[in-house]
Amino acid sequence: MFSDNIEFPLEINNLWKSYDGTIALRGLDLRVRKGEVHGLLGPNGAGKTTTLKIIVGLLQKDKGIIKVMGRDIDEDPVEYKKYIGYLPEYPNLPLYLTVEEFISYVGKLRGMSRTKILERIEYYLDIFELQAKRKSIIADLSKGMKQKVAVIASMIAKPILLILDEPFLGIDPMGQKIVKDILVEWVNEGHSILISTHILDTAERMCDRVTIIHQGENLGTGTLEQLKTLAETGVNSSLEDVFLKLVSEIDNFNKLRENTKSSY
Repeated sequence: MFSDNIEFPLEINNLWKSYDGTIALRGLDLRVRKGEVHGLLGPNGAGKTTTLKIIVGLLQKDKGIIKVMGRDIDEDPVEYKKYIGYLPEYPNLPLYLTVEEFISYVGKLRGMSRTKILERIEYYLDIFELQAKRKSIIADLSKGMKQKVAVIASMIAKPILLILDEPFLGIDPMGQKIVKDILVEWVNEGHSILISTHILDTAERMCDRVTIIHQGENLGTGTLEQLKTLAETGVNSSLEDVFLKLVSEIDNFNKLRENTKSSY
């Protein structure tokens, strides 16, 4: 059984993953606290999406330990998923289903009652202004509407740990505000959010703590103030300043290391 009374709903220790000999994750460590929005930031190819896919079981890790609600997911690779909601960066929705049919189907997969499913559908379609589209097939929706449907599907079971990969892609400002308001409400209730995004100013405003990764390694984790201290960027610096400083430093170090090797 999983314990609900736990400080870190998600713990990642020494996570490694390679693709055809190319290392994507090299000993990554990450912990998400109960009741926080935790940002996962990094340049393209840093290993963010790979990390998220391994957590939710879409990719196999090479090495390392992942714990959800205090238990190693390898001990029961199915049971832990009931605690997780997941929004991929590019959701692959069933285009032949209507909005209502798809969300209902996801609710059933998550073991929700018919009453609860209908209640949540009404709520989310209302706040995302999708009531008029509930009987429309997904293929006929705009890109932004499809993204909203994917967000609703990830939230429908109100998971303890919600994992979002670039959730604001294609969503209009009002829709983004709605998503952010929901996340704040959930965090106040003790839920945890892990969000990967390239929008640094958004991460700075909404995340309680941030982990910056590059080349599959954790360059730093903490609040913005803690990361400013780590990066030595000054009290008036932004998350963007911190991000660029840490990434450039590791790039310069790696270049120096390669040049040193080539000189022998």
